[in-house]
Amino acid sequence: MYKIISGRYETGNEEQQMGYKQLFGEDNIQYKFDLYFHWYNLVHEMGHCLVEKYGVKLSKVQEEMFVNELAVGYYRYIGETDRLNELETILKGVIDQVPSPVPEGQTFTEFYESIWGTEALMNVMLYGYFQLNSVLEAMKSVKDFTDVAGAFGIKVKQAEVKECKDEILSENAKKYLDTAVENMKAFGFDVPEISLELAENPMIQCAQSDE
Repeated sequence: MYKIISGRYETGNEEQQMGYKQLFGEDNIQYKFDLYFHWYNLVHEMGHCLVEKYGVKLSKVQEEMFVNELAVGYYRYIGETDRLNELETILKGVIDQVPSPVPEGQTFTEFYESIWGTEALMNVMLYGYFQLNSVLEAMKSVKDFTDVAGAFGIKVKQAEVKECKDEILSENAKKYLDTAVENMKAFGFDVPEISLELAENPMIQCAQSDE
């Protein structure tokens, strides 16, 4: 059994909220936060659960890139291209305003491999740049969902896609997660039981084994 812990922007303190304002900009910050964390990132975090369950061997940086390919591929496959395009526009706007922390002579992946697991990565802007740029890289790669599923040894089954049309808010995050789990199971994934815990601290966004 796994648990996704997802913090809410609206319950964060001033310092925590400021970090996200610096990252996303103050304009429409609540919606941007929820679109990223309570829509897109739910499938990203589910991807971590699947990687562990299926025993896919990757470095931590490679795993982050891979679960972004899974999330982007999944949303494209179920026809959520408009919302993905909206998210891409938001993330491009962020990345264009943030100077790249990657030193000259190093690739994006090499740099983050070198600082992974260190205190340097605890910086919101540094870690945020990694995550948001990783999503954009997955969007650019246009890797097909069926190809990503193949890395798990899964041939995607034809199935009727379930939809969640609720407003994107933290209160509705579980509905979006449950819908994604149902779809992934229908596509042939052996999805473990995954619960969702909403936290007050918006800095907490992770998946963990709950055993």
